[in-house]
Amino acid sequence: MTDILKGPVKKSISGINNEIVIFFHGYGADGSDLISLSDAFSKILPNAVFYSPNAPQKCEMGGLGYQWFPIKQKNDGSLDLNAENEILNSVKLINSYIDEIETETGISSKNFILVGFSQGTMMVLETLLSREKKISAVVGFSGGFLNVKNKVSKINLDTPILLVHGDEDNVVPMEMTKMAKKNLNILGYFVNTYFSKGLGHGISLDGLAESTKFLKKLNI
Repeated sequence: MTDILKGPVKKSISGINNEIVIFFHGYGADGSDLISLSDAFSKILPNAVFYSPNAPQKCEMGGLGYQWFPIKQKNDGSLDLNAENEILNSVKLINSYIDEIETETGISSKNFILVGFSQGTMMVLETLLSREKKISAVVGFSGGFLNVKNKVSKINLDTPILLVHGDEDNVVPMEMTKMAKKNLNILGYFVNTYFSKGLGHGISLDGLAESTKFLKKLNI
């Protein structure tokens, strides 16, 4: 595996390896932050191996975690998410990481599910649009779509997407998911959304249940 992206890996509960699920953490976290979600997903994906890599850069705004791209604070206190070069570089690394897992496991990326949280959701969506090989499905929690396009691939236009968001998120407002759906629809992607009532910036049990129900319906 690449030395740049590495983190926890959890084996399939069945001992059979047919699918891959990759978790992409949020800003300032690391791969261990989301690997516990495998407990919920493995109930419907017993033949899945779970990967949860650290982002490639150490977090710039304090803390001990990692970032997929830098977030800077403007003079007015708002956040500046304009980091096109860093985003595209992380997308390149993620695509290489997926390719290496394919080679190592012999499992095609058409059997890969990408799951993101917050900044990780933003990266998953950018990766989906850039990838020249099929991805099975995408689930994104508490994120958005930054629409940093180098080149948009048509290969994953029919890849099922579910975006989940808390309706009281004051870190990444739920309007970002609503706008993501609109902009992805314009590009030709179909997006399912689910909003968790009373949830701030996080993943709730009902949102997690909705994501497993979504994947179960796909018969992956």
